[in-house]
Amino acid sequence: MRKQFKNRALYIHETTSLGIGDIDAYNTAFSELYQPAMEEHGARLFGHWQGSHFNSNWPEITTIWEIDGYDHLGKLGAMRSRINGDTQFAGWDKALADLHAEGEGRLCYANSDIKLLAELQAEKYDARVAIQEIMTTKPGRQEDYIEQLRYAYVPWSERTGKKWLGSFVPIFNNEEVIHYWALEGGWDGFGKWYPAWKGDIPDDIKSWMKLAPALRDGWDDSFLSALPQHPLMG
Repeated sequence: MRKQFKNRALYIHETTSLGIGDIDAYNTAFSELYQPAMEEHGARLFGHWQGSHFNSNWPEITTIWEIDGYDHLGKLGAMRSRINGDTQFAGWDKALADLHAEGEGRLCYANSDIKLLAELQAEKYDARVAIQEIMTTKPGRQEDYIEQLRYAYVPWSERTGKKWLGSFVPIFNNEEVIHYWALEGGWDGFGKWYPAWKGDIPDDIKSWMKLAPALRDGWDDSFLSALPQHPLMG
């Protein structure tokens, strides 16, 4: 049985694709129905982005909720699914149906040193523009991948304008890790920080490039841009 990192929170990771693509209608329904219902039952909005047209699936939205554990998840699940439950959840489901939306939810834990939402907000952490990496690891190697990432890749990444927000491991999947990097300077940061190296590849990245293939089978990168409700705006 794999060892999971000790977290102070669990995370609900939601990916929503809008069949109609009406982002304004989505934002209104999210703000008036879904976010109040989730927050009333103790969930905290950790991240909320839309995919960039330039390098992402769109219209697709990524939402991350911070929750207190499995008991909290059970209470949320009961309210979310109960026939006569919270009317705001019912209204949200109707809004999603009107938008022809579909998606995927993942229950996740994260890297052991991830900061809670309140800590990030106290630091005025800015994740308005984020880079999402969905990694396919070797089966059961998610924790190994994150540990090696922390020591071999994160220091270089943060020196080059990409701050590690967190790495999320779906609990019921043994070969996936989802990383988030906040781009310093937002969209203007691409002009400052890319390409990530100019000329020769740094030695620490050469080492990472040799190590990573032993732990992963592939990955997919996306650029994400904050929606109005996003909590980490600096």
